[in-house]
Amino acid sequence: MAELQLFVNFLIALALGGLIGLEREYARYRKRGHDYAGIRTFPLIALFGALSAYLGDIFNHWILLMGIILIGILILISYFSVSYKQNKYIGATSEVAGFLTFFIGVLAYFNELKLAVTLTVVITTILYSRSVLHHFAEHIKKEEMSDTLKFAIIAFIILPFLPNKGYGPYEIFNPFIIWLMVVFVSGISFIGYILKKWFGEKGIEMAGILGGLISSTATTTSFAERSKKEVNIFKALALGVILANGVMFVRIAVIVLILNKNLFVKILLPILILVVITTIFSYILWRIAKDVEGKIHLTSPFTLKPALKFGIFFAIILALVKLADVYLSSKGVYIVSFISGFADVDAITISLSQLAKIDLAENIARNGIIIAALTNVAVKGGIAFFFGGRKFWKIIVSFYAFLIAIGVLTIILL
Repeated sequence: MAELQLFVNFLIALALGGLIGLEREYARYRKRGHDYAGIRTFPLIALFGALSAYLGDIFNHWILLMGIILIGILILISYFSVSYKQNKYIGATSEVAGFLTFFIGVLAYFNELKLAVTLTVVITTILYSRSVLHHFAEHIKKEEMSDTLKFAIIAFIILPFLPNKGYGPYEIFNPFIIWLMVVFVSGISFIGYILKKWFGEKGIEMAGILGGLISSTATTTSFAERSKKEVNIFKALALGVILANGVMFVRIAVIVLILNKNLFVKILLPILILVVITTIFSYILWRIAKDVEGKIHLTSPFTLKPALKFGIFFAIILALVKLADVYLSSKGVYIVSFISGFADVDAITISLSQLAKIDLAENIARNGIIIAALTNVAVKGGIAFFFGGRKFWKIIVSFYAFLIAIGVLTIILL
């Protein structure tokens, strides 16, 4: 049985190396790389890594170390040889990928298959995305780079040094958890912003979906203001707002899934009902809306001040929910959920997901999240009414009233 597993692991090493080699061969065929290694060499590098690990495990660990040194020397010789022949500076992407492929073979031998497969997919994706990544880097703005560095500071420098324990009455303030949620929510916004930059402005519908990843409220406000100036596209603008709101429901589900899988099972059906209804109505509206191009002007999603404000808001919501649960039972949680929905859904979603893992009943946490989401939907309906054109807000308010009614029924019946 052990021999069979060893044979399988060597085959996996060859297959993973072959995937990277296939991409490099394709890149060379498309003239996006130089002649270093391709579909035959990369599998052999992975096999060499697995074999070095095997011999090192059986005889002496120095064999693996010598294998690492030897593959490093071979890659360096190959790099300088190709560079000398072409008489110009060439990138070392393929060479670095080759060195990493050696360690994928090592991981495959030691049966760390999940990590080996994950790294292989990541490496192959990075190699294949060369032109897209270069294009993205060329068009990044100064303030966007600055915000990226700020995000890196709060995520990788500040967070690890914060104490992960509760303080105060009922241990309601945990610095690490509070700051982790700042990083978590900022990360969601960053992903949405990157997608927007990646795909560009491809119609109001796409802008609505990507805007919903960043801020569905900001998207609603922007489209409502446009609906007064561009009356002829009010249906498309309304569709963009509804799609952005639908993305909010998906965001809630993803947040709960990541933070509390048991609560996710409880909240999946109510959220799914709201998403399905939104999808059906969006499809109908899409069929009758004009095909127009649209833009939504959103600034970079991360600056330090808003992130700190969210951290404070999250800490307050967490404390209020905890105290409300202690002194007012479920009614207190629902009141806090209703109030928080006027400002932000992510904070109450995260708070209730965390507390449901400790001592808050999952049904109460589920209902609280849905109440906050429905309150937020009502707020966006109010924004559409006060800031949008008449035809625009009639669609939004009518649909949102129906959606809220369905949401209330899910709380009562499920």
